[in-house]
Amino acid sequence: MKVLPPVPRMLVIGATGFLGGSLMRSRDTRFERIAAGRIACDVTDPASVRLAFVESRPDVVILTAALADIDRCEKEPELARAINVHGAENVAKECARLGVRLLFTSSGAIFDGTSEGYHEAHRPSPLSVYGKTKAEAEQRIREIVPDAAIVRLSLALGHSPRGGTNALVDKLEAAFRKGNPVYVPPDEFRNAIDVDTLSRWILDLAHAPNASGIFHLGASNALSRYEIVRHLAQAMGYSTDLVVAQDSALNRAPRGRRQLLIPARIAEHSGIPVPTCLEAIERCLHVTA
Repeated sequence: MKVLPPVPRMLVIGATGFLGGSLMRSRDTRFERIAAGRIACDVTDPASVRLAFVESRPDVVILTAALADIDRCEKEPELARAINVHGAENVAKECARLGVRLLFTSSGAIFDGTSEGYHEAHRPSPLSVYGKTKAEAEQRIREIVPDAAIVRLSLALGHSPRGGTNALVDKLEAAFRKGNPVYVPPDEFRNAIDVDTLSRWILDLAHAPNASGIFHLGASNALSRYEIVRHLAQAMGYSTDLVVAQDSALNRAPRGRRQLLIPARIAEHSGIPVPTCLEAIERCLHVTA
């Protein structure tokens, strides 16, 4: 394993997104963080990726950039593969060429949701285009950078540091503020995690040179999306009457019913305890990263 320098340079590819933005604003002093945004990086273009590495000279790369809109991926599968698969492959090849540590963010969507819970060793069984692209990206990364760390998330909660991201809490708050109802499936279960805890875990993994392979990051238990959104509405001071149960199959890409990603390995490299889903919901509204 490559030994990191005292203050390693970290390139966050996807820094303008929800999770990438949280990683950038963290108070963690173990890294000098560089945003691929200030440094242009089109992951679909190998030349652009190489130039970003030349300009940033990273010791660690965290790849959060993705086409994460599951319904859009279903409608635009070629774009989804270009970004989620080939983009990840381009970054992995550059990490392998330069000996740079890589941490890649994946998704619980790689599973079909028929199991009561998923350990890190479970084989992928994706239902959607998004899930298939993430599963393929994981495979490519393991082949190119065998010691990469791959983290899978079920549902991340929190406010985005800027607008225009896919942050669920921001979208919910905007709807609630206007008094608009929010339609949520009651039969999809996720072990959601607050973005503060998630970011701290990821940074701990990035700092541990022997942390490799698959890591599931999430709460200790799962709640339905309906329950999660009702709890969020209540915690934000809005009426839970605005949260309406909706048929999960209605005009949506296929999603696994149950995505309980059991966080079995994170304790090997981080002392941050695994919260319950309710604790994560409460924390996500009071980020202190």
